[in-house]
Amino acid sequence: MRIKQIAGAFDIERIVPYFQPIMDLEHHAVWSYECLARLVTDKEQTFLPSEFLYLVERGQCFGQLSQRIFHASAEYFRNNNMAWSINISQQDIVESKLVRFLTDFLPEYPNPGRITLELMAATAFNHRNEFKSFLQMCKTLNIRLFVDHFGAISSNIMTILELPIDGVKVDGALIKQMARSQETMDFVSHLQQLAEERDIAVIAEHIEDKSSLQAVRSLGIRYGQGFYFSKPQAFLN
Repeated sequence: MRIKQIAGAFDIERIVPYFQPIMDLEHHAVWSYECLARLVTDKEQTFLPSEFLYLVERGQCFGQLSQRIFHASAEYFRNNNMAWSINISQQDIVESKLVRFLTDFLPEYPNPGRITLELMAATAFNHRNEFKSFLQMCKTLNIRLFVDHFGAISSNIMTILELPIDGVKVDGALIKQMARSQETMDFVSHLQQLAEERDIAVIAEHIEDKSSLQAVRSLGIRYGQGFYFSKPQAFLN
């Protein structure tokens, strides 16, 4: 459902990163920033991906979108040592455009080890061979790969955790349920234990209130993200 009407011609150069912190809950400090795509029109209207991705799909430019957000984020963080991440799509691991782009771009970029790519868990499960190949490419280029919305689907999670991924982001719906469901708490605790045994970072998504934060902390999850800390911002202070 489109909440707002997008007027005028679509221009992918109008898609820019907004920045939301991922917090180190142990040290009460920003650990990384996720760079989230937003469409900003010439009239300063801002649209979420759910509102403009149909235009990207219609223009068959998903590959261009990932490269656009990656390049803009990379330049924003070029001259400091902050870690940052972007989301990538199914097309990015199935096709070769993003791989070629990263292979050309990263050799001259300072400290690529602070870069993370985030891929939906459903894509990792449904395209396992392509995911494994893409993961190997990330290792070769010394960038990190996280699996997003982890735990949202009932596939065998060990098929992903046994791979050399760098992190998992626990699905936000599970985080919201934890404060009122012991069963969900136990499930997330199990996910966390399996990940930590394999030195995989665990990030709780969509922490929106104090009760969710307390539930996350009670499990010893170190990293968290959500509106409780900050909404995505166009610029960092």
